[in-house]
Amino acid sequence: MIKILYILEATSGGTQKHVIDIAKKIDKSRFQIDIIYSVDRNKHFIQESKGVFNRLYGLPIRRSASFTDISNILKIRKIIKSNGYDIVHCHSTKAGFVGRLAAFLSRHKNIIYSPHGFMFCDNRILFKRQLYLALEKYLGYLTKTLIAVSGSERDLALKHNIVPNKKIITLYNSIDPSEYENFSYENNVSEKLNSGNSEVIIGTVGRLYYQKDPLTLIRSFKIINDKFPNTKLIMVGDGPLESECIRLINELHLESKILLAGYQKDSRKYFEMFDIFMLSSHYEGMPYALLEAMMMGIPAVGTDVVGITDLIVPHETGYLSPEGNYQELANSVIRILENPQVLTTFSINSKNRAKVNFNFVNGIKEYEGFYSNQCLTTV
Repeated sequence: MIKILYILEATSGGTQKHVIDIAKKIDKSRFQIDIIYSVDRNKHFIQESKGVFNRLYGLPIRRSASFTDISNILKIRKIIKSNGYDIVHCHSTKAGFVGRLAAFLSRHKNIIYSPHGFMFCDNRILFKRQLYLALEKYLGYLTKTLIAVSGSERDLALKHNIVPNKKIITLYNSIDPSEYENFSYENNVSEKLNSGNSEVIIGTVGRLYYQKDPLTLIRSFKIINDKFPNTKLIMVGDGPLESECIRLINELHLESKILLAGYQKDSRKYFEMFDIFMLSSHYEGMPYALLEAMMMGIPAVGTDVVGITDLIVPHETGYLSPEGNYQELANSVIRILENPQVLTTFSINSKNRAKVNFNFVNGIKEYEGFYSNQCLTTV
C-alpha cells in the first residue's frame, strides 16, 4: 500500500475537483490518500469530499501570508512524521509553500508539487511577482518532481528556471466523458438571434477574483449586448470581486442582462444552458470549467494565456483573444454571432479534442503509474 498525503489550501474550484477526482477513482487496494486542507476557504469541503479520503486534517491555512504559516508548517511536519507517508503531494501555491517546507523539515524524500497556475503570473504588483518567482525557484530545490497540469504550464516553469527539465513532468488535467453522455449540444443560435422571445446564453464558471478577471468579461459583454440585444450573460461563482462586479453591472445598466448565479456545488444545469462559453483569465494551470464545456461540446472563447491555449484551438474549437482586452474578447464572440453556423463545427471539434486528449480514464492510470514510480526511485 502506497500512502500519500495531499496538502491543499485551494479547497474550491478546479484544484478541489482535481484532488477529489483522483482520490475518488484511484485504486484503493494500492493507494491510500490522506489530506490536509484549509478550513478557511470552503466551509463545505468536508461535505463535498465525504467518503473520498482516508483521513482529513483541517488547518487554518490562508491564501495570503500569515503568522499562522509557522504553526501550520510545524503541525504539517508532525502529521507527516507520525503517519509514515510514502509521498507528500502539495497542490497550488500556498500549500506548495507550507507543505514543501514542512516535508523538508521532516526530511521527506518524495516531495511532489502541482502549481495549478503560477502566482507569479499575477502582474498587479511587480514586487509580489518577483517574490513569488523567487520562492518558487527556492522551493524547487526541495521538490523531487513538479507536475505541470498543461504543456504551457510546463513551458512556463522551464522558461523561468523553476526546476530543471529532469524534475518536471506533464500530467494533463482530465475529466471523465461518461459523466457528460446525457447532454448533447444543439446549435440554436441562428434561431435565437432571429427570435424576439429567445436569448443567446453566454456563460462562464469560475471564482470572482483577479485570476479570472470577471470585470473584463462584464465590459466585453456590454459591447456584445449593444450589438446583439437578445444576449444574456450568466456568471457562476462567487469571490472577493463580487461587489465590484455588481457595481460595474449597475454602472453599465446590465442588471437585466447579467445573472450572477453565485457558488454552485453542481454547475451542470448552467452549462446545459450555455450557447457559448467564455473565460477571461489572466492566467491558469489548465481550467476544469473550460474542459467541462469542451466535453459537453460547448464552443468557447478565451484569453491567450497559459492553460487555455492547450485547450482552445483557434478556428477549430473557438477563438482566443489577448489577455485583459475586453474589446477583442467581445469581437471574438461577435464574430461567432455574425456567423453562428461555425458553432456546430466548433462543438464537434471541442468534444472530440476533450475525449481524445483529456480523458480521465487515461489520466488516472497515469497518476497511478507516476506514484508507483516515485516510490521505486526514492533514494
